[in-house]
Amino acid sequence: MEIYSDKFGRVIWLTVNPTEIRVDLQDLNPDYEYERCATVSDVAAVSKALNCDFDKVESRLLKLLKNQMTAFDLFTEFLDNKEIYFDYYSG
Repeated sequence: MEIYSDKFGRVIWLTVNPTEIRVDLQDLNPDYEYERCATVSDVAAVSKALNCDFDKVESRLLKLLKNQMTAFDLFTEFLDNKEIYFDYYSG
């Protein structure tokens, strides 16, 4: 689901399912294009870090990230602080 977008071309999506949690960022500015992606396979670790069952993970992450221009960075900093491994892509 889209959790942030602005008039400058930045869009951020959050995907939560039982096997992975993923945040995608895309900047589509006329002068440059940029993508980043952070994917967590250890959904249980995220649930534990958020102190909730899986069924509440999405709503808790939305409280932290929705409508935040820096949602991608907030998500990866949260994972780093909780020592949760994630795959990272930038291009």
